[in-house]
Amino acid sequence: MHLQKIKASKNKKLQGKLIILGVTGSIAAVETVKLARELIRRGAEVQAVMSEAAMKIIHPYALEFATDNPVITEITGRIEHVEYLGVNGRADLLLIAPATANTIAKIASGIDDTPVTTMATTALGSGKPIIIVPAMHEGMIRNPAIAKAIEKLKSFGIEFVEPKFEEGKAKFPEIEKICLQVERKLYSKELTGKKIVVTAGPTLEFIDPVRFITNKSSGKLGYEIALEFWRRGATITLITSKPPSIELPDFKVVEVVSVKDMLEASLNAVKDADVFVSSAAASDFVVEKEKSKIKTTAELNLKLKAAPKVLKEVKKVFKGKVIGFKAETGVKETDLERIAIEKMEEDELDMVVANDVLERGMGTEDTRVLILTRKRKFWIEGLKSEVAERIVETFISDCL
Repeated sequence: MHLQKIKASKNKKLQGKLIILGVTGSIAAVETVKLARELIRRGAEVQAVMSEAAMKIIHPYALEFATDNPVITEITGRIEHVEYLGVNGRADLLLIAPATANTIAKIASGIDDTPVTTMATTALGSGKPIIIVPAMHEGMIRNPAIAKAIEKLKSFGIEFVEPKFEEGKAKFPEIEKICLQVERKLYSKELTGKKIVVTAGPTLEFIDPVRFITNKSSGKLGYEIALEFWRRGATITLITSKPPSIELPDFKVVEVVSVKDMLEASLNAVKDADVFVSSAAASDFVVEKEKSKIKTTAELNLKLKAAPKVLKEVKKVFKGKVIGFKAETGVKETDLERIAIEKMEEDELDMVVANDVLERGMGTEDTRVLILTRKRKFWIEGLKSEVAERIVETFISDCL
């Protein structure tokens, strides 16, 4: 697919950013075409640089096709390392993915005898951001010399993306994980030091060991909000029944099942938090669980009782900033605005996000919501990732 058709097709988190993708001689080099394309889908321009060992695994033409840029396979009289990663270089970040044990050791020792290590030496000396993605056999990354080299590079400010340890290998991690860490590295860090707790998704109230009451919430908007805060440097605790598959640094996931679990986890998490985001669609009712599977009958009556309100209970002990959510069905815009204002006053909230779930439905990729702060109110619609970005931007400008 032509690059213009995919550029920024996923989001614009890396719009206007030039990323140098350094590829070294790990078998994981075969993943770099996908990685380059995913960075481009987020708006980035990608310039690939390859070591000689990498070219024995993947041909430069593949990355030229993926990036629409000629691949740098040697440093020439153009002094490409200075052009891109010098003090006034055009590039915004050096991403070495995959990085072999050999490459990591060389960078830590200041050796630059390949195009990739020369780029690293220059970037490190110029203060350019660097992210390294190791990929090798587990025995190699556990080697004391390599482990020491990694710690040394971390002390220089270089960030590492943790590999997947399985089958005796430190495997190339999920491409989504790499891209998210690139985004965070290049974002503003105005929330560094802030601790933010986010609840997301539904809860499950079990009727018996195999059946439960729940709702259609996907938890996606809450997760995207957590990511937006995280990109800006915050430390996140996400409390959810639908945990993401990707593990990120400074992003703790607490998996819960019931509304009681969510309340307990929330009360524990907010003890040292600065912001609480109550976006979960927690159950309004609980039911007494039967110890064994209920027999099939023509009729079954369940006795429900009101569940504890997570937001109200948290507000009793938490004095930081709070974002509340309000979901209604089949209401006019004016009525939803009134309901949101009432919720803000009743629960003493800093922001309310409200929507009519019948309008777009739960579990969709896009949404339309009302954003209400004590300074303004407005409607926004779009992909949940885009809406989450506006929610966080508005919260920072109006509430912090």
